[in-house]
Amino acid sequence: MTIQLIATDLDGTFLTDDKKFDQTLFRRVLSQLKRQNIAFAIATGVHQERINVIFKNFLNEPINFVTNNGARVIKSDGSVLFSKALSVKTLVRIQDFLVHYDVQPDRGLVFSTDETAYLPRYANIKNSERYFKFFKNIVRFENVTDIPEPIYKVTMSWQNFDESQFYRDARLALGADVHITETGTGAIDIIAAGVNKAAALNILAESHGINMADVVAFGDGGNDVEMLCAVGQPFKMPNARITGDYQTAVDDNNNSGVLKTIQKITHLS
Repeated sequence: MTIQLIATDLDGTFLTDDKKFDQTLFRRVLSQLKRQNIAFAIATGVHQERINVIFKNFLNEPINFVTNNGARVIKSDGSVLFSKALSVKTLVRIQDFLVHYDVQPDRGLVFSTDETAYLPRYANIKNSERYFKFFKNIVRFENVTDIPEPIYKVTMSWQNFDESQFYRDARLALGADVHITETGTGAIDIIAAGVNKAAALNILAESHGINMADVVAFGDGGNDVEMLCAVGQPFKMPNARITGDYQTAVDDNNNSGVLKTIQKITHLS
């Protein structure tokens, strides 16, 4: 294969456990990728505003973004290639399901756009600030039908609960209208049906005239599996929670494993 695009997950993959990265090394790698005409993308479960905070020193760099677990695709020039929100009808079904679910999300429950966290008044959430501190706006609502803008995902988590049970129950209740996946940050996302990182990355690759066989991707969790299976050269992190026929990055997320592996496979120094 000829490497033309490299995409990486953030949490547990590109970022250290304390949500940082080697900015000097990253800037050097970006510069070298540009010289080789290799595109770079962040493919993550989080929203754009959090990304803007993390990469505040790199917002003028040619970085592409797959956000909200594939619900949004933003090209490096700022143009929106793809955007798929949950329909109001589906949001009502999700709300009804969550309201009547036996074990309420008690650690976090957010209906989100790229900038605004909508928090339901009926939810009994403890210490939830950590789940919406990266949003510009925080808005409480009574009913999802009151939300005036598109919602890209519903994110929830529990303090002490077997989340595998929720996966089974939610899929049974909501069916083909949604895609349920992990966030990469210890929570669960409900997004629109057909939305995932692989589909979104394919849209991005096509916009650059790139075949998925010439794409490299890095990931560590369940929400990365579709993406890793779709690209020509998939890498999992040494401490990944997934198994599969993937190569392993040369080091872990706390030691710039993604950047070091990029240097190795593209012969950068």
